[in-house]
Amino acid sequence: MSNLRLAVAGLATLIFMSIGCSNKNSDSINDVKENPLEAITKNISEEVEVRGSFKRSFEVYQLEANGKTYYVADPKQLLIENSNKIGQDGYYKLFETCVIGVIGSEGGYGPTGKYENEITVSKTCV
Repeated sequence: MSNLRLAVAGLATLIFMSIGCSNKNSDSINDVKENPLEAITKNISEEVEVRGSFKRSFEVYQLEANGKTYYVADPKQLLIENSNKIGQDGYYKLFETCVIGVIGSEGGYGPTGKYENEITVSKTCV
């Protein structure tokens, strides 16, 4: 009797596994509708030079330049290094700077989504 139960449980498991695997769709083939090289080229954004006033406060890095306020993504912490070099010790930072980076598409950036523009800093400039 116990062997019969094990056989039924094993068979049921095998059936459920085959049903689950047969319903899985692979959309990866359907996602590529253009030349892969063209898709890569479209995703590479051009870096720009932006000069302005950098401000860091609680959870917010922002750069005011050319009449716009950018939310700053600074993965290498280059702007914090620069503020330390000029002697700013506190948490809040404010100084004029020049950065080179990629400007993101318009949208809601920052912790509250209030910034329409974002710049991802790759290096600082003179």
